[in-house]
Amino acid sequence: MNTDRYYRVGFVLHSNLWVGGQNYLKNLFAAIHALPYSVIKPVVFTGTKADIKFAEFPRVEVIRTRILDHKGSAWFLREGIGKVTKYDFWLRRLLRRHHVSALSHLFSLRSRLPVPTIGWIPDLQHVYLPEFFSVEERKRRDREFMELCVNCDKVIVSSECAGIDLQSFAPEYTYKTELLRFVGSPVLPQQSIHLQELQKIYGFEGPYFLLPNQFWAHKNHRVVISALNLLKSKNKRVLVLATGSTQDYRHPTFFSSLMQYAGECGVLDAFRVLGQIPYDHLVALMQHAIALINPSRFEGWSSTVEEAKSIGKQIVLSDIPVHREQAPQRCFFFPPDDPDALADQILAALNQFDQRHEALMQEAASAQFSARQKAYGERYEQIVLDVLKNLNSNSSMS
Repeated sequence: MNTDRYYRVGFVLHSNLWVGGQNYLKNLFAAIHALPYSVIKPVVFTGTKADIKFAEFPRVEVIRTRILDHKGSAWFLREGIGKVTKYDFWLRRLLRRHHVSALSHLFSLRSRLPVPTIGWIPDLQHVYLPEFFSVEERKRRDREFMELCVNCDKVIVSSECAGIDLQSFAPEYTYKTELLRFVGSPVLPQQSIHLQELQKIYGFEGPYFLLPNQFWAHKNHRVVISALNLLKSKNKRVLVLATGSTQDYRHPTFFSSLMQYAGECGVLDAFRVLGQIPYDHLVALMQHAIALINPSRFEGWSSTVEEAKSIGKQIVLSDIPVHREQAPQRCFFFPPDDPDALADQILAALNQFDQRHEALMQEAASAQFSARQKAYGERYEQIVLDVLKNLNSNSSMS
């Protein structure tokens, strides 16, 4: 165990880490650094060719290694020997060389390591929405999640809902579960890009709602298009700006079929896709929107909802258990398969919008943010210290 003032906690990031995962870690590192006397020093291990925006991880040590270059020669050698021996010699050597006290937020772990390990299971979506996964992917996720439960000292979940799901999935390992609800880091309103500049960049005008989800099948964009179609039939003009990646590796034709449906509904002028945009643009669009929308069928702990909390924004939410658990102060619920109810809630949010009240809510959220972020950082630090403490206790008993 490290005898310095702080402990070097490692994070293994693969080159295909999804955008939401990068944002999650950015917020976690910010929460760690917000603590006045943090004892954790994050150390990121990644491939030499990883396309990850490390500029968004200030004050985080980054170590690049060929063993994490997906499908490179070192990666194949490590994978092949690891599958046969169930022993990860290269990772063990890497951890020793860089004096790592613990590994955190692992997505997979085939065998135990000489340092404490903390797994991360964002959600068990494949169990509840199996139609969105191939048989092979469901089997892979089952295997990797069970390996985390078996081999890790702790397993982090982001919601009570996910914790209950994990209890059903691996009841014998419930004692390892740790709840860590993340907090989204906002850009302060005075630092935000002006609305007029955003309108010029993205070519829109007038009031709008923002749907900042990736274009993945379970995110349920289709119900929003259906609601816009209903509003159009009632001569109600509502603009929805949608951001996020348009690629769903599980359903390569999903985005094109979605846009075809929007065309058939005649709402391409009301459902505007901006794709992936810079994060400061995204937060500015959130701040200037009438409300955010998250119509998702399933979430582990929604980044969209957390960001709404952090900037004091009202949000229209699908009525699923985790959204009820996470619900911010100002939200409008609708059944995820009911476009009529969604249309009604969009109009309700539009009618309740008041610019002066919005400014007051943003000020209040900004004032509360430091305490929320600190509580998040302290909770994570306690999980790490508990794992290290248990290691010491076990070592002294053996």
